[in-house]
Amino acid sequence: MSMMGEMKFFLGFEIKQLREGTFINQAKYLQDMLKRFKMTELKGVATPMVTKCHLALDPNGTSKKRNKGHVDEIEEELEQTRPSKLTARQQSSQRQKTPAVRGKNIHVSVKNMQYLEYKEIRDLNPYLTPRNNRVTDKRFHNKTQEEIFYEVYVPFKKGVAPQHAIDTGKMAASRYFAEAYAMCGEFGLYPIMELNKDYDVGLIHQFYATVHFDSDEAKTFRWMSHERLLESNLAKFGSALGYPRLPGVDENGWRCHDSSFSQPREVLENLYIKGWGVPGKSADLLPTWDIMLRVYRETIGPKGGNLDELHLYEVDLMANSFAKKGTGEKLDVMDYIYNEMWSCVMEKKLPSFAPYIMKLIEDTWIDSCKTSLIHSIPLNITMHEVKVLRTKRHNSPIEDVPPMIEKPPSWASKLARRMRQIFCLTAAVNHRQYQQHAEAKKSWVHQKSIMRALAVEVSPPGSEENITPEAEWVSQHGVPLPPDGLEIESPPHTPPYPGAPSDLPPGWANADPWGV
Repeated sequence: MSMMGEMKFFLGFEIKQLREGTFINQAKYLQDMLKRFKMTELKGVATPMVTKCHLALDPNGTSKKRNKGHVDEIEEELEQTRPSKLTARQQSSQRQKTPAVRGKNIHVSVKNMQYLEYKEIRDLNPYLTPRNNRVTDKRFHNKTQEEIFYEVYVPFKKGVAPQHAIDTGKMAASRYFAEAYAMCGEFGLYPIMELNKDYDVGLIHQFYATVHFDSDEAKTFRWMSHERLLESNLAKFGSALGYPRLPGVDENGWRCHDSSFSQPREVLENLYIKGWGVPGKSADLLPTWDIMLRVYRETIGPKGGNLDELHLYEVDLMANSFAKKGTGEKLDVMDYIYNEMWSCVMEKKLPSFAPYIMKLIEDTWIDSCKTSLIHSIPLNITMHEVKVLRTKRHNSPIEDVPPMIEKPPSWASKLARRMRQIFCLTAAVNHRQYQQHAEAKKSWVHQKSIMRALAVEVSPPGSEENITPEAEWVSQHGVPLPPDGLEIESPPHTPPYPGAPSDLPPGWANADPWGV
């Protein structure tokens, strides 16, 4: 200990000799630990410790052999107690290689977890090992599922993505929906459009928090409903919704998720009204395709966020529908639902397909428990309502769109536009002031009538009984308008773009701007 004042590090601790005494610091060790566990961005908090004794320099010194045995014991203990040097990814790969460890409870915070880390957890099959008895809530197989349920799905304000069954009878009876209704029949959408099933939001959240998708050919998936583990596959799911699966790969219809990336929005150009619309936006679609988009969003492609744009495979769905129209080929409805459901799980999206998942849970529950779900557990039912699609008004196509003029507008057109804005503003201000004047008089008359009814003395009738006409009041009290002879008009010319101002003051086209 005689070298305490000269040593820099001792047993992994940093040592400093100051006037106040000798201080032992674990900063370097802690910094290594923070870097290892990616916690360097967190803020530190000073936590001073009160001590009753202080270390000081020993002038007499101590034999080095005296504490050698104690030092060896301490070093051996530190080696055993220090955390493993394996990274989180290496530890995850070890869990995947060892089936006995794959189902271990992973205590992680999932709320702000990145996509790859979260997907890595959801890809692990928790049902390979027995249920963790330390989890008090029997609705979950392990602690991770419980954290996902409460941190990811419960905070959603909408609960689930809104969906409605569609009144196909009203569609068939209207000429407005004739083409879209025939297309729905061609693609095989009638069963999913007419399916009406009330659901329990809590069961839907539990399904998404606990479901695990296998990578087998049958596309098997398992989940927890209430306190029971259930299992199904894509074929049984399709049978529950009225879409039995055929054995061939392409026998069930055309698909949208064959490619890893969705198509660009420019492929939707032919679906918009001529002269209107921007590819990728939901506005200004042709009437038939506007109806199809509404049908898709109520059935196989529900959305709970921005409805003004088409995202990801929604673009492929609309583009493929346009390409497959009239071919007689059906859409593989179950493949689209399965892939979108998988995307909701892995990307922590708002839960979708609540009525269809509720139908699956009820059918699987009956097969497993031999009794109905509604007689087994209490349910908090949300109604799955039937919706009548409304008839919209659409813009008329612009046959010949005039070319854009690169030349900027002249100073005269700018001045004319500004003058019109000023005049319109003046007229609007005068009109509002007159309305306030008239309302004030009406209010005073009404107040006097109330006072007379209460036998309260009021002043004799005045000017409030007569409301001045608006034109006369504006001429006396309003902001003066320009004389009638001054009008902002311009000779006719081709507007640079639809809706652009087409007027210029007379004779101003060749006027000197400095003479205004």
